[in-house]
Amino acid sequence: MKPRPPGSAAAALAAALLAWAVVPPVQAAKAALAEFAVRWDPRDGGPGTPEATLRALQQAPGQTTHFEIEYFDFVPPAGVPPGFEPILRRRFSDGATELSFKLRGTAPLPAQPALQQWDCPLGATQDRKDEADLSFLAGGQVATAYSRSCSLQAQGRALQPPAALQARPRGCASQMTRLRAGKLKVEQWHLADGTVLVEASRPGRHDARAVRAFEREVLQPLLALLVQPLQRSKSALGGECRN
Repeated sequence: MKPRPPGSAAAALAAALLAWAVVPPVQAAKAALAEFAVRWDPRDGGPGTPEATLRALQQAPGQTTHFEIEYFDFVPPAGVPPGFEPILRRRFSDGATELSFKLRGTAPLPAQPALQQWDCPLGATQDRKDEADLSFLAGGQVATAYSRSCSLQAQGRALQPPAALQARPRGCASQMTRLRAGKLKVEQWHLADGTVLVEASRPGRHDARAVRAFEREVLQPLLALLVQPLQRSKSALGGECRN
């Protein structure tokens, strides 16, 4: 673990997130919202582009957006809940920047602090959410991760992480193209090592009915096209730099 950053900014971060450390582990927040996703490497089978994926799902493509995405190494703020990974990401698109901080783990978040009382390490922001991320894997398995995130947006490319995080870009930005068809999103990721991956995802409620709907309407048609689902998350795939 890297040393805690010096100065009053670090103390503020420690105080802001200290509540995470004192919540009894039996208390947990329920994530009402979820994102369902399946991702694959087209070299192993399945559609190779967002356009081909939407055609296979009999969906007409709508809005197209291009992104440049980079992840940071940084000094984690104090009080991160045990078992949660802090993630810092910056995304450029259409002349604007989005900076996001996320806590991601395999168990539900502590019930306190509640989302609206949580002090985001990026500063004051109303753009925040609790979510369950369900990744559909091979053999009918589903991997569930729980997250809390907050984001800031600004025009141009000048938006920087807070100095207290001592953030350093990892130096391996990825390119991503996203096509939408209603609530369905299909993304094509060009990773820094040359790998191209595709993901289909859709938001919904965190319940069995929404799971079955995604399996029926998205997952099963893609499996019929020989998609081989990947297990690793986008954060892990996009943030990994190979020398």
